[in-house]
Amino acid sequence: MEYSNIKINRIVIWGLRKKWHTHRFIHKAFYENAKKLGYEVIWVEDEKKNAKFIKPGDLIISADPVGKMVPEKFKFEDYNIPVRDDIFYCLHNMKTIFTDKLPKRRFLSLCIYNNSCEIIPNIEKLGTVTFFDKKNRTLYQPWGTDLLDYEFKKPIFRKNNFVFWIGSIWNDVNNHGNVEEINNLKNVLKENNLKFIHLRFIPNWLNMTFVRLSRIAPAIGGRKQVEIDYLPCRMFKNISYGQLGITNIKKFKDILGDYYIEGDNIKEIIGKALSLSKEDYLYFTKKQQEIIKNYTYKNAIENIINCLDLINY
Repeated sequence: MEYSNIKINRIVIWGLRKKWHTHRFIHKAFYENAKKLGYEVIWVEDEKKNAKFIKPGDLIISADPVGKMVPEKFKFEDYNIPVRDDIFYCLHNMKTIFTDKLPKRRFLSLCIYNNSCEIIPNIEKLGTVTFFDKKNRTLYQPWGTDLLDYEFKKPIFRKNNFVFWIGSIWNDVNNHGNVEEINNLKNVLKENNLKFIHLRFIPNWLNMTFVRLSRIAPAIGGRKQVEIDYLPCRMFKNISYGQLGITNIKKFKDILGDYYIEGDNIKEIIGKALSLSKEDYLYFTKKQQEIIKNYTYKNAIENIINCLDLINY
């Protein structure tokens, strides 16, 4: 696909093809959506031998996660991605010991939106929560939903007495996790005779199924996430899966406007959501879906290519 200054041959998703890490869901979404959008795309493991598959004009999308199956990299030689001047790179959380070796006009750093990016001098606002720092070749945007807009599921209203939470409940020494907030959510749900059920390590189709089976599907952020306005993909996904978007992260008000469920705390937010009639619940969900059509991987990929184009302008 041609743009004014660059020509992308293929999209190459590099890493986490078979190794487990939560970021694998991101790579999988890039891969599957790129295919649906008509891009030629391949997905290879993070191994030096796979450099042979890279062709001129390819765009490598990759990240530098750390986990049990993905050891941390400490020096340039630990990296397996080939360094070439005839391909493009979009890399998330990659250390400068590697990225400093890449041709500057071929490399874009991808960061998740947080409110600190809005005060970067001369940063360009591309959307409500999409920003481009051309000087540092960095795109800030949320991950969004793994469905394309035509795949969004019909809004649903359940009278079940359970709420599924799919994903991590965690904390660290800096208290950056969500344990306290999830415990708060559990208590609020219990007060409303709703049972909290925690699931992990399930495929996307089951994730969607359990979200749609839930009475409500809140996307509650931890203290640090709330502080920096981190926008979890859970919120975008739940809306696209047909559930009302409910969250304690107030930046979503800028995205959803009048269809944001507002409250000063988790108890108030959940209470307002549960008090909606079936008609209002479905109406709000439909309106939220219309808004988040701009937060799919179609938009994410287009933003990446457009920013690479701006770097070369």
